[in-house]
Amino acid sequence: MKVELTEVIDKVYSIPPLYALIVAVALPFVVIAVGYLIGLFGEALATILGMILHPKISNFVVNNVFFPGVMLHELAHAFFAVLTRAEITEVALFKKQGDSLGHVAFRNRGNRFMVMLQNIFASSAPMWVGAVVVYGCFHWIGILPKNMLVLKIVLGYIGVSMFYHMTMSSADIKIYVKGIPLFIPLLFVVVLILRLIGIL
Repeated sequence: MKVELTEVIDKVYSIPPLYALIVAVALPFVVIAVGYLIGLFGEALATILGMILHPKISNFVVNNVFFPGVMLHELAHAFFAVLTRAEITEVALFKKQGDSLGHVAFRNRGNRFMVMLQNIFASSAPMWVGAVVVYGCFHWIGILPKNMLVLKIVLGYIGVSMFYHMTMSSADIKIYVKGIPLFIPLLFVVVLILRLIGIL
């Protein structure tokens, strides 16, 4: 007997604890996967640009011309570190060191729960902030009147800059993964409550 995928999804959805468990286990890794795919897409566009112009020009554009994205990336780390009460020890909004274009260093403080929040949200912050900035920029480009061309160009520039720099670095992922074991139970409880009251 052939079982339709929609039937399986409906069955899982009808069992709140199972639904919450699947979401709680999958979501932290989906964040990493989405960031990785965005990174691959950005690299593909940079490669195409390098083939049209020159690899050095492409590298210069992505790493230097799109510097607002680097700054927003680092500010996102700093903002979420402060929000989760971590201690920021260094902020470099645009400082080239090897492959790094900038960095934010923070020290965990507080109980295990707070440390988990710091590791999860401070490390993945560029993705959340990046999604909002990119969506916001291109949303406003679509609704602004035609006579505001300069503002549309500025918004497009900021949106593209942020897109190229909204992924998590390997160092970010290492910090993020440290918080996953405690984050999954928290997510499970939150998703289960939201499912039981009908929000999800």
